[in-house]
Amino acid sequence: MMSCLCHAGLLAGCDESLADGRQRIQSFFGISPFRKCDGELPGSALYLHGGCSDGRKCMELYHLRTFVTVAEEQHLTRAAERLFTSQPAISAHIKALEEELRLTLFDRTPKGMQLTPAGQQLFERAQRTLAAAGDFMHAAKGLHDEVLGSVRIGLNTDAEFLRLVELQSKLSARHPQLGIEFLSGRTGANIPALRIGRLDAAFISGDCNEPLLISHVLREEELAIAVPHALRDQVVAPDICALAQLPWVYTSPDCAYYRLMQPLFEAHGCTPVKTMLADQEDAMKAMVIAGVGLGIMRRSEVEAAARAGQMHVLPLSLPTLALRFAYLRSRTNDPVIRGLRAVLAEIWGLDEVAWRAAG
Repeated sequence: MMSCLCHAGLLAGCDESLADGRQRIQSFFGISPFRKCDGELPGSALYLHGGCSDGRKCMELYHLRTFVTVAEEQHLTRAAERLFTSQPAISAHIKALEEELRLTLFDRTPKGMQLTPAGQQLFERAQRTLAAAGDFMHAAKGLHDEVLGSVRIGLNTDAEFLRLVELQSKLSARHPQLGIEFLSGRTGANIPALRIGRLDAAFISGDCNEPLLISHVLREEELAIAVPHALRDQVVAPDICALAQLPWVYTSPDCAYYRLMQPLFEAHGCTPVKTMLADQEDAMKAMVIAGVGLGIMRRSEVEAAARAGQMHVLPLSLPTLALRFAYLRSRTNDPVIRGLRAVLAEIWGLDEVAWRAAG
């Protein structure tokens, strides 16, 4: 989609939500239907007409996208990372928008970029404007007979647990023109990758409090503490403080397992002995089997390894973790996301309509 909003005729004939979007856009700027700006235009781009016949550069959609992103991030560098551009470019966009509107939108403070009262009043309007433009593009994509393009899906654990073979098979059968990319990662890396658009969707574990994302619970993961053979005799009872004295294989701080492990010990005023870090489940399993230390793993994995005589299951109940499927809230109506959602609901035995409403 070109970065600027088109003239009034662009939205003509679309459904009511798109017409409402046009009215919101016109209301936001206080203008009559859009038309080409006076003077030379770069390429065939059409701009929002805000009375730019005096030679001032007219406002473009990317100015609003920058405004909203800076307001959400409250930081120029993070906004630049999210928009795949430079900090000077972000500053230039904000300056141009402030000059066009003749308003100061942000206060530059030691704590970051804070919206002024005028900026606060315009922020939600800008969000609705961007949403209307996004809905237009999604509606246009939905008119194609096939879902086209590619989808990048971030993974946070093994393919079997995530049912990737079934996901690939069903997606390919229903949408043969859709390219599918499964990219390895972990929850703590997938969430920021979603926020900045490096991933289209991702599997994550645990809570998801990111306001820019929608996440759907696929299932609850049951976890257990895996004990190596070499340390079994030292685990007389599931005493937390005694367990803290034994060697542990850690995960990284942005892993959902780590966020479960830390409160368990902090509640008893102790910290487990860290011997090493293993971010992948197969590495964690190998280290436990080798006797390096205790570790937290999925209960099904620990019990299977215990039946094979490779480790032991500590008889201690742990909280469950939700396995979720997440994507940007702004892409809820994207045909690619809708297609993914429908297939996942079928694979995991969920009600897609209720699932969509819950998001």
